[in-house]
Amino acid sequence: MDFIQSEIEIIQKHVDNRWREKDHGVHLGDIEVDGKEQPAAVWEHKHYTFVIIKMGAFNYKSLFYFLRDKRFDAGVDVYNDLDECVDAIMKCQAEFSLAKTTKGLKVDTKK
Repeated sequence: MDFIQSEIEIIQKHVDNRWREKDHGVHLGDIEVDGKEQPAAVWEHKHYTFVIIKMGAFNYKSLFYFLRDKRFDAGVDVYNDLDECVDAIMKCQAEFSLAKTTKGLKVDTKK
């Protein structure tokens, strides 16, 4: 069950909204999950690689890699809403990136 055009457009919309200064194309491929190949949508930004895996009709899994060897997910096994899936992994990566770049600094986000 491959990604359909509307699903690719949803993913690309999220990517374009987050990184407006550079074109980040979403590429399609396959990834092995539990011994079975599943369709995947992949894009990269700097040291990060993002992956959305289509597990079935309206079932998606998300993860990202940092420096290609450290894998992270958003803590949810399977999403049934693609918007929520993409949004969650982007938020997870942003939190990781912020924590990584502010390590040792006192950060106050209250205004």
